[in-house]
Amino acid sequence: MKKLIYINIVFVALAFLYFSPLQLPSKLAYPVAFLGLMALLDCKHIGLLMPMGLVLSALGDWQGTQGNFLGQMGCFGLAHVAYICYFVSRLKGKFDFRNAIGYAIPCIVIGGFALIKVVPMVPPGIVKVGVIIYCLLILTMLWTALMQKDWLFALGATLFVLSDFILAWNKFVSPIDHASWLIMIPYYGAQGLLYARATIVASVACSYTSQGK
Repeated sequence: MKKLIYINIVFVALAFLYFSPLQLPSKLAYPVAFLGLMALLDCKHIGLLMPMGLVLSALGDWQGTQGNFLGQMGCFGLAHVAYICYFVSRLKGKFDFRNAIGYAIPCIVIGGFALIKVVPMVPPGIVKVGVIIYCLLILTMLWTALMQKDWLFALGATLFVLSDFILAWNKFVSPIDHASWLIMIPYYGAQGLLYARATIVASVACSYTSQGK
């Protein structure tokens, strides 16, 4: 657990670096790229799906710094596929149809609001198609996270949705004051929570396995 604390300290420091006036190339991507690297180094315990989600997210961050919105959205869409697979893999033998319906309701409400308020403002063509597909992916990620019945996973996924909703509103609907802060703080919080909780879960599972032996 000490290792996780040190990793979180570095992660938070890199996040503060993004908000600092220092001019560094693609500094937006540093925090999540760092988490992705740490997760890859620990993939023997944490698996590959969470690291893939973090690395793809970091690539999405980098695409964003290059002004490539489609590339950014594509990388994050793939990241959500990895997160979805991670969450689904943890539901083996635990799927509850009644709970699944209940957790789907807030996702449907958020999706409906986005469909009414945001999607009509997106320029027609490939960008609009991409936004619709991305919306479905991130809401599916939220749904599978909620089904974990784990408040840290749920909070991480919720912060991710909040960050992207603010980003979409600011980009397509109406400019938002201090948008960078409002987008990036919940985004970094989301990635940090998902990584930390996945690491703790893997550590606990490893501990149980060792005790079993």
